[in-house]
Amino acid sequence: RIHTPTDGRGRPQFSAELMQNSTTDCAAKVPLSSMQGAAKAFGPSVATVASAITVPTFLQGNPFAATVASGFITSIAMYPVDVLRAVRMAQASSNNPNASIISAVIDFRRAHGWGGFIKQGASQEVARSTSMQALKFFLFPVFHQAMFDMDEREGSALTRGAAGATCAIVEGIAIGPLETAKAGLQLDASNRFKNSGAAVVRECVRQRGPLGAYTGYLGVQWRQSSWTGAFFGSLRWFERRVDDAFGVVGVTRSTSPSFAAAHKIFSGFFAGAFASLFNCPADVVRTNVQKEVITNGLGAAPVRLTVGAWLRGEAAAHWRIGRQIVAQKGVGGLYVGYFTKATHLGGCGALMAFLVPKFKTLFLCD
Repeated sequence: RIHTPTDGRGRPQFSAELMQNSTTDCAAKVPLSSMQGAAKAFGPSVATVASAITVPTFLQGNPFAATVASGFITSIAMYPVDVLRAVRMAQASSNNPNASIISAVIDFRRAHGWGGFIKQGASQEVARSTSMQALKFFLFPVFHQAMFDMDEREGSALTRGAAGATCAIVEGIAIGPLETAKAGLQLDASNRFKNSGAAVVRECVRQRGPLGAYTGYLGVQWRQSSWTGAFFGSLRWFERRVDDAFGVVGVTRSTSPSFAAAHKIFSGFFAGAFASLFNCPADVVRTNVQKEVITNGLGAAPVRLTVGAWLRGEAAAHWRIGRQIVAQKGVGGLYVGYFTKATHLGGCGALMAFLVPKFKTLFLCD
């Protein structure tokens, strides 16, 4: 038992020497740079907790780790919306003219229960989205510097858009099999694959050879490059518009530092929703190409595709299904589920625009 001196009212008293020694001991265990970085990253409300830990050495100055952490949180937060997006877009090629998001929800719940909205294909989506967002936000400034020999903060909308579209090629290749696995599970109305993404990919590879894991890749790449280019190309413009809107009521980032977080969230959301206009047709067509192959085409005799046959098949399938959707539902059919998608990608853009700078500060990258 430790005896602590008290005053006349029973309150504990601490000597100046004891307080000095305690402060010295704590400061020796927690580097000042870590405490300052945490305080700057998340503000006073978290600074007390953050100052009690030390950022591991391998995270310090590691911008890729900052984008991975941001992408992981974003993927979990936005997953239920992504499920709605997938089942809604899959209706574009259906023969039911009255198909709605309500009927999509009912059909999905009947197959997987309400829990399916947070677990059906969740591990594949978290892995896919985390790697996708991390690569996107990490590689964009790298590609901009390499392509135009200037920092992305000094670039124009055109250079930023070009760098974004180009760097997305890497993420498109990296996430291809995860896209196939996720789509197979989200559209698995009969629970054929038992919520196993590996089972989806194995079956595609068994039926079509190694390139079967990249079913729907052309649509995936179109989607990634168009959204990433439009997002980074328009982000600065939306930042200025948000500044203008809040300036009307006298709120600015210079006079109201607490507004900086809201500024990131609003501008990121609007840029993400705007970029969805360019990639929604790609996602609708790609989703239905994967639906056709995985749902209907995997029972046929196995065919090992060569690279040439795979590319021709991909192009032909995307063109055929795109024309089919337009013939049945008009050009608007290519935007089935747009508002769900805009909510999903707008939310992703908002969270990433907000979280990446925070984690970079926390990890002492700035």
